[in-house]
Amino acid sequence: MAAARLEAPVTAIRDALVAAPVAHADETSRRVNGTLHWLPVLSTNRLTAYFPHPKRGAEALDAFGLLSQFVGVLVHDHGSAYERYQCLHAFCNTHHRRELPAIAERSPSQPWTTDMITLLCQANAVVGEAQAQDLETLPASNVEHSRTRYDTILSKAEAGNPPRPRTRGRGQTIPGLQPHSAAT
Repeated sequence: MAAARLEAPVTAIRDALVAAPVAHADETSRRVNGTLHWLPVLSTNRLTAYFPHPKRGAEALDAFGLLSQFVGVLVHDHGSAYERYQCLHAFCNTHHRRELPAIAERSPSQPWTTDMITLLCQANAVVGEAQAQDLETLPASNVEHSRTRYDTILSKAEAGNPPRPRTRGRGQTIPGLQPHSAAT
């Protein structure tokens, strides 16, 4: 009875999420009747939909059914299961903020990581200030300054981490295959 009354609002939420210009996707785990399940999540700042599934990754995302319909910008971690969907992709800076300190600790020879952490925190503060002023967009000078710093940091990272040739098996280089570049 309750499920029937909730069908229309749940459908409306799912439809609104699929039509959103930007949405965030993630997954988390929960126990359902004592068994570990995964909850794929699609959300905006006002709406959230999730779906329990016994498996994680592509199978659960497909069963969730929203990402195959989504055409906006999908913000997510670097999970390969999300890359299958035909929408625009953006990587979540919260995940970057979590992963960059670990890289910095393990690899002190990677000073770009702390520069990127600083930039992400400063950019977040600038966005917060703009929102507090009810601005719908950032001033162009702020955007250009952040882009220039971002590009400079990535150039340093790429210079310190040249691409490795792709290999198969035990280190055999694949003939004619170019290494992947983040600049593509």
